[in-house]
Amino acid sequence: MFTDEKIFTRNGYFNRKNDVVWANNRNDANEYGGIHEREKYPVSIIVALGATWNGITVPFFFQMGERLNGKTYLDELLPFYKMEGDRLFGHQNWRFQQDGASCHTDKGPTKSPELNPLDYSIWNSIFNNVDYYKVKTINDLRREIEKATKKIDVNCVWDTISVFRRRVQSVEKHNGELIIDEHC
Repeated sequence: MFTDEKIFTRNGYFNRKNDVVWANNRNDANEYGGIHEREKYPVSIIVALGATWNGITVPFFFQMGERLNGKTYLDELLPFYKMEGDRLFGHQNWRFQQDGASCHTDKGPTKSPELNPLDYSIWNSIFNNVDYYKVKTINDLRREIEKATKKIDVNCVWDTISVFRRRVQSVEKHNGELIIDEHC
């Protein structure tokens, strides 16, 4: 199971660390999908999700104002991922893959490269299926994310996960550098 967490807002989702638009200037960036705020403090929620060969988990929603740290990760998120993994795999053995976020490595394994199917595909599919015009409240946002998650077809998940090995090989080939030029 590949896992990740993402902040969604009424404006969509944005992660300053991961969401980059390469452009010559701000106007070009906006024309090619640049992100700019519509509201100063939009309705927002942290969502956690897992992706497996057998499909994706239901979304896990953090409580209002709750932050992801080592304690919430160990006390809330890991039990959720365990329950969802068992639901998706039944009594089969399965593996758990996390990224190198500091809350994951607080008392755990060392950081791993950012090669997560959620990051390179699935979050974007969910983002594109949310009707942000219907979002006025936190409950509206939750409902839209749940609906968007249900629209993700297992074939899409298979296609996304199936390129993982090729992406790892590409990162190795490029000595850990970005693989933007690779068609994965």
